[in-house]
Amino acid sequence: MDPTHAAIIVGMGLVSYLIRALPQLFLAGRSFPDAFERYLRYISYAIIASIVSTSLFVSGGRFDAVEAPHRGLALAAAVLVASWSKKPLLGMMAGTLLAQLLPRLG
Repeated sequence: MDPTHAAIIVGMGLVSYLIRALPQLFLAGRSFPDAFERYLRYISYAIIASIVSTSLFVSGGRFDAVEAPHRGLALAAAVLVASWSKKPLLGMMAGTLLAQLLPRLG
């Protein structure tokens, strides 16, 4: 992965974490409505997924049709592992590993 893409992903991850953390830091001790709780819980995952999925399938400003099947399978595996284990980090690690291994196998 291009270092620029990695820096963007990490930066967006930090921003999305701050979006979740700052309201809880400033409003400690207060309860939030259920809808806001769900928003805070899933917003960072949604932002990171949008960035990662775009960089998975686009290279040099164009859709990368050669790598798309491997990367799509790795993305599906990451989602399944994260959903099954309830651990997003485990899903990301599984998807990354599969994305690195599949092109070498095929």
